[in-house]
Amino acid sequence: MTALIPRTAAVVVGALATLLLVASSGLAADPIAIIKQERVTNGSLDLSWHNGFGVSNNLKPVTLAPDHPAYANPSGDHTVGSATNSMVPDSGGVVLTAIDPDGVSDYIWEGWIFTGDGTTRRGLVVRADPSNQFTSCYQFVVQAGLFQINFRRLVNSAPTTLGTWFATQLPAGSLPQNTWHHMQVNAAGSAFRCFIDGYEFTQSPIIDASLATGWVGVYNFRFDLGGVAFLTDDLVLSDLGPTLASPATWGQVKARWH
Repeated sequence: MTALIPRTAAVVVGALATLLLVASSGLAADPIAIIKQERVTNGSLDLSWHNGFGVSNNLKPVTLAPDHPAYANPSGDHTVGSATNSMVPDSGGVVLTAIDPDGVSDYIWEGWIFTGDGTTRRGLVVRADPSNQFTSCYQFVVQAGLFQINFRRLVNSAPTTLGTWFATQLPAGSLPQNTWHHMQVNAAGSAFRCFIDGYEFTQSPIIDASLATGWVGVYNFRFDLGGVAFLTDDLVLSDLGPTLASPATWGQVKARWH
């Protein structure tokens, strides 16, 4: 009986880890399966970014001056991406710039965002449709004012809000101006999970099957104000599956979902 205890305990722990992983996503991938990353290496873009919404605005590399409030960027190299919205907001003062996920539809899209003065809606984009200039997509965004946080669906530019939260729910209690924060969206089939600074807003995944595939990117918008820069850093796209849950280690489970 004594010899059976370690084996039984291991089976129980393994079963619990598998159940937790299946409950979270059904499937999981190796957390090291990075597809693409944009780190603005040596002050130049690493990837090919494409503009959307019929405007020419795109992601641009920026090397920050020491007196810039974003200078202490997460990677410490002072090089970031900047998505500046329309100078003349006749198209709604928008910039949506995206990259091709190379055929992968279930993925994690994450990166660091700078709040700036908080005057625009800004954040991450997933499942963006390249055939209509990304006017169909999902968006995980911090609204102007840095208080309300939304997960939205756009279909041919028509928005539907699928989830709403508030900065007061974060452990820090707020999203201050001119600070860096980590945003993350897990898109697995029709299920979406949203995180800021490691805190998950979606205690139950948002379920929506409108867009099954699409590109990933960043978004910056305000209908009556143009020329606002949205700074991002260390954007990473990782493959979320499919790999059977049973071979995943507990460390991989935690790395993938937290």
